[in-house]
Order: sequence, then C-alpha cells, then structure tokens
Amino acid sequence: MECCHRLARITAELLKAGGKPILKVLQRLFNSVIHQGTTPEAWHRSVVVLFFKKGDNTLLKNYRPISLLSHVYKLFSRVITNRLANRFDDFQPPEQAGFRKGFSTIDHIHTLRQVIQKTQEYNRPLCLAFVDYEKAFETWAVLRSLQRCRIDYRYIEVLKCLYKNATMSVRIQDQTTKPIQLQRGVRQGDVISPKLFTAALEDVFKLLEWNGLGININGEYITQLRFADDVVLMAETLEDLNAMLNDLRRVSQQVGLRMNMSKTKIMSNAHVPLHPIIVGSSALEIVDEYIYLGHTIQLVRSNFEKEVNRRIQLGWAAFGKLRDIFSSKIPQCLKTKVFEQCVLPVMTYGSETWSLTMGLIRRLRQEIMSSS
Repeated sequence: MECCHRLARITAELLKAGGKPILKVLQRLFNSVIHQGTTPEAWHRSVVVLFFKKGDNTLLKNYRPISLLSHVYKLFSRVITNRLANRFDDFQPPEQAGFRKGFSTIDHIHTLRQVIQKTQEYNRPLCLAFVDYEKAFETWAVLRSLQRCRIDYRYIEVLKCLYKNATMSVRIQDQTTKPIQLQRGVRQGDVISPKLFTAALEDVFKLLEWNGLGININGEYITQLRFADDVVLMAETLEDLNAMLNDLRRVSQQVGLRMNMSKTKIMSNAHVPLHPIIVGSSALEIVDEYIYLGHTIQLVRSNFEKEVNRRIQLGWAAFGKLRDIFSSKIPQCLKTKVFEQCVLPVMTYGSETWSLTMGLIRRLRQEIMSSS
C-alpha cells in the first residue's frame, strides 16, 4: 500500500521517463487491483481547482472547476476504458453518438438538418425540445448500468470501490478544504466517466414508452438524438412533445437527474399551432434558434448565412488569441500549421452540413485567405 501511495505522487513526466521498469510495476499494481477488487486510497481522492474564465471575478459562475486525479489512476482508468469501450458501445443505440468510435457531432447535426429540410420540403409539422440537465446520476444508477452492459464483475467491483470511497477537496490558492464524500455523479476528469454516463442515460431512455411518438420516417419513428447529455426530442405536435418531456422528467428524477427548465428550449415550425409547454410546474421558453452541438439550428427556410457569419467571427476570435504567434519570427511553415489546426477548423466546423450559395462560398474563401 505504501508503494501505491508513492506511485500516486508520481507526475506525468516521471511516468513517461520511467520506461520499461515502471511499466512492469504498473502492470503488477493494475492486475492486483483488478483481481482483488480494491483500490489504493490515493485513487479515491480528487482535488478541484477553479480557473477564471471571464467577467466578474467575484462570481463563482465565472470560474471553471477542474478536477485533478492521480496520474497513476488515470493510466489505470485508460486501460480499463480501452478494454471495455466496445462492450459499452454494443449496448448503445445509434441515437447516442457521444464518445463513440466512428461517431461525431457532425452525425447528429446532419441528421437534424435533414429532418428539418424534409419537413420543410413536404410541409410537415416539426417540434423540437433541447433538453439541459443540471444534476448528476445517483451512484447506484451508474453501477446498475454496468450490470446491464454485462461488464465483467471484476471491473464492476473495482468501480464500486472507487465510487463508494470517492472524495473531493477544493483548493483555493495554497489552501485545501477537508475532503467531502461524493454520493452522486461520475468523476470529472476520469477517462471512463463519459462511458459510465452514457450507459446510465441509456437506462433512462429504455424506461420510456414512446411508441407512435416522434417523427415518422418511412414507417419508423425517431424520437430523440443524444450526444452524451446533449439531448434533442422530436415530435409532430406540441402536445406529444409536452408528454414526452414530462415522461423524461419523471424517469430522470428516479435516478437523480434533474432537467434545467430555464435552459431547456422549445422550437416549432410554421405548421404547428403554438401553445405553452408546461413541464412539472415550469413553462418552457419557445425560441427561434438554438446552438446545438456548436451549430445554429433554425426552423425557417434553410438559410446558412447566419451560421457562416458566426463561424467567421469565431474563426477571427481564434486567430486573435494566436496573434502573437502569427506576428512572431517563427518559420512560415509553422504559422501555416498553427492556422490549419487551430483557426481553420473553427471557421469550417459543421460545413459538411451546409447548403451554400456561390456568394457565401466566395465570402468564406476571402475570409480564409485574408486570415492566412
């Protein structure tokens, strides 16, 4: 156990420089943890530090919490995540594209754009709800999802030990608070956490009986798209959408998840009679546009000019943050690489789903040429 404590204090740089000798030590440690089902105490602890984003530095919401975990534990977590990734993915439907090999945000952006375009083309009604969650899963719900995915019991015991004993401290400047016992949610900064979250969320959606609801596409109904916890529900009427939202709220609460009503938004096209959407006791806001997975969604006639303008502005903002590099004396080839990797992807994100006019294409080219 003393060896485990010493390993927990090793930095990432030392792990990289350790070579084969430290690999053998880690192999013995990891195998011991898996076979015994117990984990070093140092792996249970996480330290949260706050990074200031922007705005008023006296407001807590303007800080981003970052969770620091043991480097040795993060290696262990990567090992078991690599072993279990396919097993987790086998139990996910195509509606869930988050943190899966071969999937990306573009898949759901394209799917949603196609649904919008086809309902416009055939004058069909379309209602959308963009759901935001604000509370975390109960720990038991996360562990139950592992059993449904038929995860090897040894890994379940390891994860159960980690979550049963997980604690968190907050570090502010040079002072650290006393450890707080964690009783819900997945661990921030842990490689396996996204897999655990999506597995638990799938258990929620399996409880929903939405037969005949959603959007009819060639006899099959599509009710929702998920990218991790970014959820969009689809229906043909606001009444159906209202019922789906209340169902989702009910089953989500059973496992500790709570919908953030102030951030959950509704959209509907011109073929849908408007009326209020009430979920629980809260009336949801109906909006004309929404940023979904970084892409502007509108239900009016397909007009990508607004999204193109937004992407250009974001591209210039990324360029501005790197201005010192572009104005430095480093070789031009390195500046080009920085531009192609840090600015161009920002400017063209989601462009695979755009329907562009020649005017917008020319403008994009001009902006790219002027910034490069």
